[in-house]
Parts: sequence; structure tokens; C-alpha cells
Amino acid sequence: MISHHHHTIFVHVPKVAGQSIETVFLQDLGLDWDSRGELLLRKKKSGEKGPHRLAHLTAEEYTQLGYTDADTFRSYFTFTFVRHPYARVLSLYHYLGYSRIISVEAFIDKVLTGRIREHHFFFRPQYEYAYDAEGRLLVEFVGKLERIAEDIKIVFKRSGLDDAALPHVNKSEKGLKRGLTALLKQPSLLGHFQPRRLFSNKKTKNLSTSEKDKVYALYAKDFTGFDYER
Repeated sequence: MISHHHHTIFVHVPKVAGQSIETVFLQDLGLDWDSRGELLLRKKKSGEKGPHRLAHLTAEEYTQLGYTDADTFRSYFTFTFVRHPYARVLSLYHYLGYSRIISVEAFIDKVLTGRIREHHFFFRPQYEYAYDAEGRLLVEFVGKLERIAEDIKIVFKRSGLDDAALPHVNKSEKGLKRGLTALLKQPSLLGHFQPRRLFSNKKTKNLSTSEKDKVYALYAKDFTGFDYER
């Protein structure tokens, strides 16, 4: 997200309260989700580079792909928010509906691993959003979801939004539909399909030791780059 009015660039890591944060900037400018393209919160056009949704450009891609220049990026307040990798994996698992069709272990083995290998923007390590290829942190401030009530105050103050309040948006109720769609698009998951999950809204809240080991192997730099305990 680029807001020239606020002299702010927000690097939006998927499933880390990004839409709630963006909503505050939109509301301050009198915009809504239909007019959010003004802040680069839109799908990319034919011929444009970057992720399918430009809201999820990495810090490096903003200048590397020409969405802003280096001087603007340096002069604006730049920030991102991250969360514990274990919690983020579980959020992806539930939000995308995989929890309604397969186990979390199957999700890690058969979905997450492949998507990371493909550099899919929704699954890529949080580290890649904030750091460049040489390991330099490109954003001025890294907030954490675990302390968002305190950290968002820093963001709002730096962006001239002192009286803003953070709403809660993007709470999805489409898990079952997304899960069934994923099953149709990925027939290889049929061997891991657990029909009983279709009728359960129970949330998986913790990973097993072996599942944590696998997540750590996939997202090791998220742990070290943002000081999260394994």
C-alpha cells in the first residue's frame, strides 16, 4: 500500500491483519474497497509485474518493479507487521479452507511446501517481504501481531493518524467453499481427504512437535529475522 497523502508505505504480509490496517488509511481518505486502487490495493493489470494482488508487493519489489522510486521509498515511513510462523501457518490452513478437507500435517506436506517452492505470494516467508536478497531490512518499522495494540500506535503516529482505531476485517466464513474448491483443483489431495472435516468448524490451535519442525525448516528465516522462538 502506498499512501502519498500520509507519506507511508505498508508492506502487507498475508494473514497478518493487513486489511484492518489498510482500512484505517482508506477511511481517512474517504475511500472504500471499491476505490482502494488509489493506494495500489488492486489486482495487477495485464503486463504488470508482481504478485496477483499488488497489495502484497515485497519491500524490495516496490522499487525493483517500478511502483515507486528509491528516493520516495527512503523518504516515506515504511512498515510491515509479522506474526509467529506457527500461528501464521495455522491461519493460512483455516482461512483457505484446507482445515475442512485435510489434516494440518497434510497441508504442510502437500500444499505449503509446494507453494513456497513456487514463490506464491500468499505463502512466501515473511522475511522475504521485509528483507532484500542481501539480507538487509528495508522497512523502517516491523510491528508484531502479538503486540499490535501497542505497535499500531507507533504506525498511526508516524502516519498522522493519532486518533485512529484499528477495526477487525477479513474474518472469513468461506472455509468450506474454499476447501472444496481446493480439493477440485488439486486432485492429488484426494488421497488425504478426510470427509468428517466437512462437518466440523473445530479450529486446530496447536502444532505437534513434528509439524513445528517442518514449519521451522520452511520458515527458518522468519524465526531468526523477527526474533521468534522455535
